[in-house]
Amino acid sequence: MNPPTIRPMRIGAGAAAVAAALVLASCSSSPTTTTSDSAEADLPEALNITSFLAHTGTQASAVAPLIAAAQLAINDINDAGGVFGADVVYVEQDSSSDNDTAATAADSVISSDANIVIGPYGSGMGAAVIPQITEAGIVEISGSNTSSALTGISPLYFRTAPTDALESAQLVDLIAADGHSSVGLIWQNDAWGAAFEEGMVQNLEAAGIDVAANESFNVEETDYSAQVNAVVAAQPDAVVFLSYATYSGAMIEQLVGTNGFPSANVYFSSSTLGDYSASVSNLAYLEGVQAFQPGADVDTEADFEARVKEIDPSLTAFAYAASTYDATILAALAAEVAGSVDGEDIAAALAEISGPNDGESCSTYADCLAIIEDGGTIDYDGLTGNIEFDDNNDVGATNYLHFVYAADGTYAVE
Repeated sequence: MNPPTIRPMRIGAGAAAVAAALVLASCSSSPTTTTSDSAEADLPEALNITSFLAHTGTQASAVAPLIAAAQLAINDINDAGGVFGADVVYVEQDSSSDNDTAATAADSVISSDANIVIGPYGSGMGAAVIPQITEAGIVEISGSNTSSALTGISPLYFRTAPTDALESAQLVDLIAADGHSSVGLIWQNDAWGAAFEEGMVQNLEAAGIDVAANESFNVEETDYSAQVNAVVAAQPDAVVFLSYATYSGAMIEQLVGTNGFPSANVYFSSSTLGDYSASVSNLAYLEGVQAFQPGADVDTEADFEARVKEIDPSLTAFAYAASTYDATILAALAAEVAGSVDGEDIAAALAEISGPNDGESCSTYADCLAIIEDGGTIDYDGLTGNIEFDDNNDVGATNYLHFVYAADGTYAVE
C-alpha cells in the first residue's frame, strides 16, 4: 500500500500533531486528533479532508493547479477558524495518473480517517474509484470531472465542474456563431470522451451543423495519423478536439502543420487547453484556436490565480483550479452546517448550502462561517458563480471563460 503524500500546510499545533502521526504510521493506523476547545462537546474533534489528485504520471502537470487550489482553500478554512472550532486535518494522496494504480491508492484513503475526498482529476478515473470510495461512506467532491456518464453515480458524489453536456452546447453555439456548417470531431475513446462526443453530436445536429467526420482514438496509441487524415479528407469547415492536452499536440502538428488546416477553425474542449510548447514544433499552429473553460469572472480569476501562484509559483495554467477551490470550501462548510463527519449528513448539507435557498449569500469561507455561527443559513456563491447542485449532485450552470490562443502558444480570455 502506498503511503499518502503529506505536503506542508498552514495548520495549528493540534493538527500538526495529527499530520506527524500520519507520517509515522504511514497509512496503517488511524491518526490521533487533539480535542477541540469548542464548548460544543458533541461536535467531532476534527474534519479529515483528503485530496485524491495526480502528483505523478502523465496528468501531473495538468493537475498541479488543482493541488495548489485545494491547499489554498485549506489555508483559508483554517485561517478563518477551521471546522468544529479546530483546524481541518488535511492529507494529499497521490492518485497517480493510472486508473488501476488509483484503485489501490483509493484503498489507502478508505483505510484512513478521511471524511471527505477532493478529486479525482479525470472522469475516467472517477468512474473507476467513485463507487469504491463512496460505498465506504465517504463524500467525494470533484472540481474537474465533467463526463455526463458520471451523473447519478452515487448520492455521496458531487462535482463543482459543469458536465460536458453544458460545455458541448456552449461550443456548438460558438461554432454556429462563427458561421461553420460542418465539423470534424476527434475524440478520446474513454468514458469522458465518449460521453462528450455524444453530447457534441446531439447539439451539432440540433443546430443543423453536419458532422462530416467522427474519429476516436485510444490513449494507448502513439500514432494518430489515421484519425487526422480521415478528418482532413472529409473537408469540414471546423475541427473539434475532445481530448486531453497530453495527446493532442501530435494531432495539431499534423492537422495544421502538415495538412495546412486553418488553426482559426479549430476548437478545443476545456481539457484540451494547455501548454503545447513541448509537443508542437511551431506554436503558431495554435493561433486562433478557441475554447471555453469554467472559471471565475476575469477580475476574480486574476486575483485567484495570483493567490494560487503563492502556493505553487511554477504554475502557468489554471484549468479547474477555481472549481477545485470551491469544492474544498463547500466540503468544509457542509460539515460545519451538518455538525457531523457522517457522509450522509454532509451530503444533505451540501445540497442545502448550494442553493437555491432562502439563505444569505456569501463567497468566502470566513463570511459563510460567521453567518453559520450567528445561526443563519448560507447560500455559497463560489469563484465559479452560483453553485446549485441538482438532484444528481451536478451543477446546473456555470460561468464560462472564452479563451483564444496567440501565435506564441499562450492562451488568454478574449
